[in-house]
Amino acid sequence: MKRLVGLLLIIGTFLSLLPTPAKAVTLADYKKLLKQYQDKYAESQAGINKTEDEIKQTNKEIENIRAEMISMSSEIAILNEDKILYEEEIAAKELETKKLVEYLQLSGGENVYLEYAFGADTTTDLIYRMAVVEQITNYNEESIKELNNLIKKSEQREKEINKKEKELNEKRSQLEDLIVSLGEDKSILAEAGLSASKQIELYKKQIKHYEDLKCKDNDVIGKDCAVEATTGSFKRPLISGWITSDYGMRTLTYNGKTTRSLHKGVDITNTNPYKTKVYASAPGTAYRFKDAAGALCIIIKHYYTPEKKYYSSFYCHMSSYNPKIKDGTKVTTDTWLGYVGNTGISTGPHLHFEINKCAVFDPADKNCGSWNKYVAFAEAQYKKGYKGPRTFISFPKAYVKWTAR
Repeated sequence: MKRLVGLLLIIGTFLSLLPTPAKAVTLADYKKLLKQYQDKYAESQAGINKTEDEIKQTNKEIENIRAEMISMSSEIAILNEDKILYEEEIAAKELETKKLVEYLQLSGGENVYLEYAFGADTTTDLIYRMAVVEQITNYNEESIKELNNLIKKSEQREKEINKKEKELNEKRSQLEDLIVSLGEDKSILAEAGLSASKQIELYKKQIKHYEDLKCKDNDVIGKDCAVEATTGSFKRPLISGWITSDYGMRTLTYNGKTTRSLHKGVDITNTNPYKTKVYASAPGTAYRFKDAAGALCIIIKHYYTPEKKYYSSFYCHMSSYNPKIKDGTKVTTDTWLGYVGNTGISTGPHLHFEINKCAVFDPADKNCGSWNKYVAFAEAQYKKGYKGPRTFISFPKAYVKWTAR
């Protein structure tokens, strides 16, 4: 995780040094910045590929541990069965010895073996009887001793296996934690909003748009060519509707998962959402894109005259686009963008609408050139008292309907 975080910090540091779009930025600058971002992204992708290999290897180690533990469990079961057999054999040998003693005990004295041996009629019989007694008793004693040793060995082996099982469990737990950490590494670039690859696609669209407008490499964007439409005010994006979720921190539960984060815009719906048109809130240049979850979105870059700064407005979760809206299309407040919808991660048909104090996903913007930078910037603006779309547009309170833009 530290590796990828480091890469993102490098990207962030690079973007923080970029000039703002309000300053002189040429088409060549855009191309250079895009190339640098592509290189950083390629480096990050290489890290992700390496992480995926590590995840595969770690999963393989975990499977090997599981197989070994299954094998050891089987061995313990066999050892326990052997112990039972050994104990049964010991009991049998002890019974055999006891019966022999009882058989030979012709009297209640302590010298039973001697009485049996010296009861012989001949010297040969005496030697034979003594040998028999000695062999039987020695055999039984050795057998019992051997079986006891086997039991001790089984118990020792069981202890070793239990110790190994504990070690393997600890290692498996560590590897499973590593899998979680590696998974976090892999998901950093696409944890929310627009993935890095989609950002690059959008950057390419912006550059192509400038090239289509006949901008040359040394032309200053917004001055020598591609002069953005200016605006003095923003309008509501729907002719009628009401806010269902306001700007600010909120707790949201989706698919059983609860999260708390900054809601960077307002959610708006209407009585017939799928038939409700979405309009540009101010003049600007529109670009279409899908977010990481598949929501149909449009972003419009505006030059806000009162502050002489670039702003962006977001329109997400739409069900479809106006087919006339292409990447780089100049729009006005009379231009409709699409219809309210329920695409992407959404709990119901609505329009997610944002206004941001920067040129979002513009590689030349120091604050919002990437998704992660934009999220950090939006959170910082919220802490400074920014009110989101309500800063520029007069909306009624939540769930209070309006009927005019």
